[in-house]
Amino acid sequence: MLHRFGGAVQRRIWEMARCQARRGDRVVAYSFDREASTRQLEGVELRFVKCYTPHPPRQFEFLFKALLDLWWRDRHVDVIHFHGTAEGSALARRLTELTAISYDYFGFRRGRRTPWGPLYRRLLQRFDLLMPCSEYCREESSRYWDIDSARMHVLYNGVSPEQFAPDPAAGERERRALNIDGPVLLYVGRVCEQKGSHVLLEGYRQLRARGIDARLVVAGPVGQFGRTDDGSWSRRIAEVGGLYLGPVEEERLAAIYNMATALVLPTISFEMFGMVAVEAQACGIPVVASDHGGLRETVPAGCGLRFETGNPEDLARKLAEIVADDDQRRLLSEGAIRNATRFTWESICDRFEELALSAGLEREGGLMAGRCSK
Repeated sequence: MLHRFGGAVQRRIWEMARCQARRGDRVVAYSFDREASTRQLEGVELRFVKCYTPHPPRQFEFLFKALLDLWWRDRHVDVIHFHGTAEGSALARRLTELTAISYDYFGFRRGRRTPWGPLYRRLLQRFDLLMPCSEYCREESSRYWDIDSARMHVLYNGVSPEQFAPDPAAGERERRALNIDGPVLLYVGRVCEQKGSHVLLEGYRQLRARGIDARLVVAGPVGQFGRTDDGSWSRRIAEVGGLYLGPVEEERLAAIYNMATALVLPTISFEMFGMVAVEAQACGIPVVASDHGGLRETVPAGCGLRFETGNPEDLARKLAEIVADDDQRRLLSEGAIRNATRFTWESICDRFEELALSAGLEREGGLMAGRCSK
């Protein structure tokens, strides 16, 4: 949690926790660290658990220690909200009246492809609330686990308008620092085949072959967080005339969005939501996205353009359109800001409260009595 290079999971846990705390709920959030500690931040009690095992066994060590600590220190809470940790349903029942799981991907430790597949299906069904991050994720996880989709309730990812908002001055400072003039086509996220990075580079190469002057800027880690680039992707980006920034610090991210003419998201598979699309939109930046997965929900008509998934020629056409048409870009920018308001963390917390109440949690004094969010 509180990763300096952000990440959708860390941001989701933190933003929901502090939103709930602002509403008067007692919120405890667990994460692992090099040393065990407890501290208060913006009304949230952060408890860090020290783990000794490497990944992936570390996840199970963390889960056991966190729930044991919760039992010793609190005995009972109203909701335990897990994120992407199906195993929690087997261990948390004696601690809470309601267990919830939200998730950005439905595989869970490689899912059905392991001997543990039937066990994970049973674990998922034991949760009171199953909350995939989009309609696309709901449909895919229902089909994958053969669980009635009516048992699943979408809880979208969100965006903080405090962090992400139109700020042309910050964008201009980034442009000057990077020595960039003219249109900027920005990609933020993991650099890999699944995210369509190869489609992005080929589409940009074709755009330049059309004689259109725009600069491609790529920000994010190669593959996954914690991995280092062996140089192949950064070389490929440089070969087409792009600029690779690597992972961007959390405090710099909004300014990076604000320097863009458009954000480009060319994912070819398993895009469950597309958080960066909503963050860019909150900054007034139109999005050019593949017609795939959760991007169909986060990039509707009027706030960006969608292109045929995996088709660099169609991507080049859409990029040329958005760069050349100032009036269309202005209208899409206005639509992007409106669309982002659907995903504020306040509205996401409203939705979570509705789901928790419908699942049987009682209110006390007009507030949810308390939550442990992990």
